[in-house]
Amino acid sequence: MEIVRKETGQAREGSDHQFAIASKQREKTRIDIVVEDNASSSREKRFKSVMGGPEDSESSQLSETKLPRIPKVPQMLLNTKDFKKQFEPRVVSVGPYHHHKQELKAAEMLKRQMTKQFIRDCSQGIEVLYNKIVSEISELKNCYNKNATKKYNDEDLAWMMLVDGCSLLHYIHCYTTEGKSKDLPFKHQIAAFVQQDLLLLENQLPFRVLELLLESRFKGNEGMEMIEKFIHFTIKGWMPSKVTCDPNEEKPSHLLDLLRRRFLGDQKSCKTESGKGEGWNSYRNVNELKAAGIRFRPAKSGSLRDISFKSYFFCGFLNLPEITIDDSTKARFLNLIAYELCPEVPNDSEVTSYICFLDSLIDEPSDVKELRRQHVLRNFLGSDEEVATLFNEITTDLVPDSEAYKDVKAKIQKHYKNEVSTWMTEGLHSHFSSPWTILAFLGAVLALFFGGLQTYYTVFPRGN
Repeated sequence: MEIVRKETGQAREGSDHQFAIASKQREKTRIDIVVEDNASSSREKRFKSVMGGPEDSESSQLSETKLPRIPKVPQMLLNTKDFKKQFEPRVVSVGPYHHHKQELKAAEMLKRQMTKQFIRDCSQGIEVLYNKIVSEISELKNCYNKNATKKYNDEDLAWMMLVDGCSLLHYIHCYTTEGKSKDLPFKHQIAAFVQQDLLLLENQLPFRVLELLLESRFKGNEGMEMIEKFIHFTIKGWMPSKVTCDPNEEKPSHLLDLLRRRFLGDQKSCKTESGKGEGWNSYRNVNELKAAGIRFRPAKSGSLRDISFKSYFFCGFLNLPEITIDDSTKARFLNLIAYELCPEVPNDSEVTSYICFLDSLIDEPSDVKELRRQHVLRNFLGSDEEVATLFNEITTDLVPDSEAYKDVKAKIQKHYKNEVSTWMTEGLHSHFSSPWTILAFLGAVLALFFGGLQTYYTVFPRGN
């Protein structure tokens, strides 16, 4: 109802009383009813939902915080085989995503013990550290999915981050310091599962929380060097005596983001200029490349980006980063892949592309065996067949960057198509595959040489 308007007709002549009665009788009320076009209104709402309007502001955008977000595992990976084992913590929860789970409650008392031990060595008390986190809780809370944080008020969430952050740093300190592992309140076997839990996508703390706690416990870069040693051990399997930190490097979003950066290293991006290469490869696996005269060597840097190929006539060398395969490898790479698939992360799929490239080389256990023999792959998982199966499972439904390693693939394809190199390789493999065949060949050559020499001197005696 938009307009209500009264219209009074002209009164007949007469007394005031008659005029009032006449006016009342002739009074009319007009009601204008506007019928809204539902189809038109629906269209306008749809247009506005895409194009936006004056009410749009920075606060209504996806980024509600200056800090990087901590996403959940994307929907497309929910059907991953053994999803719970690969993406959910089994011993300890970090952050709000899995904090409520009953099977993880046993670790809460252990986290409080580690928090107590960590704060004892801090220059500031627990109340000061708690207030630091409370002062930034609005930013920290927005790093997570709203559905996960709405059940906690700001103080409860700040307390959760304090306990999780202190216990996490105490664990890393004990893990990376010689002789300190005895200070952990659980057995060595459990520590390995805790290490895996700390590098799950949905089990992360904003790195800002760790910064606030580190500055009250360590001097200078000591705290960051400790974390770097932990990440280095996760990748390499051994603890370095010392690591260096670049103070000008952009701070990571969380531990998993730091792990990804160290996997990729300081090499240039694996993307190459578009237009190079044929877009497909006729070779299939390591054994086919070996038959074409291609050998495999460990790259010097160990960065996942450090993949190169060099060809020398009938022999080629494919340099690959060393990789260690153990029980935690599958979960680690799946969580890195899940992180790259999230919309909150820049459009970059370098870990995904590396795993897909390695999977293209590994079809059978014999491929794994050859990579082991060339010191490119270290197998602590079990049989070579298990490793081959692992890569086939990780890459299910994955789509790599089409530009990744494109020039390397083109060089390999060019060498693979060279029939001369294949013939030479087959000849060498057939006749010089062992030291005995090489010795037999040298013996035959020497026999021919001396036989020819004897014939020469028979025909042409030395006296002549």
